Amino acid sequence: MRERDELGIFPLEMVLLPGEAVPLHLFEPRYRELFADCVLDGKPLVILLSSGGTRASVGCAGQIETMLRRLPDGRINIVLRGLVPVRITDAAVRGGPGYETAVVEPLIDEEGEVPDELVDRARDLFASLAGPDRETGAPPETPLSYAIAGAIEIPAERKQRLLELRDEPARLRELIDLLQGVDRAADHAREAAQRAQRNGKVSTPS
Repeated sequence: MRERDELGIFPLEMVLLPGEAVPLHLFEPRYRELFADCVLDGKPLVILLSSGGTRASVGCAGQIETMLRRLPDGRINIVLRGLVPVRITDAAVRGGPGYETAVVEPLIDEEGEVPDELVDRARDLFASLAGPDRETGAPPETPLSYAIAGAIEIPAERKQRLLELRDEPARLRELIDLLQGVDRAADHAREAAQRAQRNGKVSTPS
C-alpha cells in the first residue's frame, strides 16, 4: 500500500494482526459494498478495534484472500489476511461510499537486533501450548510476535497492544508474558482435573 492512502474502515470488536487470517461474515449492505470496492480496486480494508463506544487509532490493513461463499440473500463469507499496521491520520473529506473511509499511513518497526533468547522462548512456549508440530500459518515474512499471536486466542486489548508496539523485541516480551500466563492456566486446569479425580483441592494460579 502507499505511504498515505484512503481506505475503507471496518470497525469490529476484534483485532487483526499482520499475517493473521480471519473469517468474516459480511451481512450489512455497506460492508458488502466495501467488499465489492476492495475487489474491484485491488485495495485492502482496515479492521479497527471498536469497543465500549471508543475506537483505536491504530488498526491493521487486510487483503481479501478468499471468498468462501456468497449466500442467496447477498451475505458473503470471506477470509481476510492481515498485511500491515496502520494509523488513522485523517477522516475522509469526500462522501460517496456507504461505508466509512479514512486516510491512513502504514506503521514501520524500529530497526534493531532481536535477541535469540526471546525468539527461542516464544517458540518454546508456543510449541508447549499448540503442540510441537503446529505451524502458525502466517506468511514467512511475518514478524514472529505477530505470527504466534495470530495463531492463538488472545484478549483484544492485549492483541491491540501488540499491534501498536513498533519494536519486535518489546512485542516478544509482551507475548512471552502472555503465553506464560496461558501456560500456567493450562497447567492449573490439568492439575485441577487430576486432583478432582482424587477428591483433592487445587490452589488458584497467581
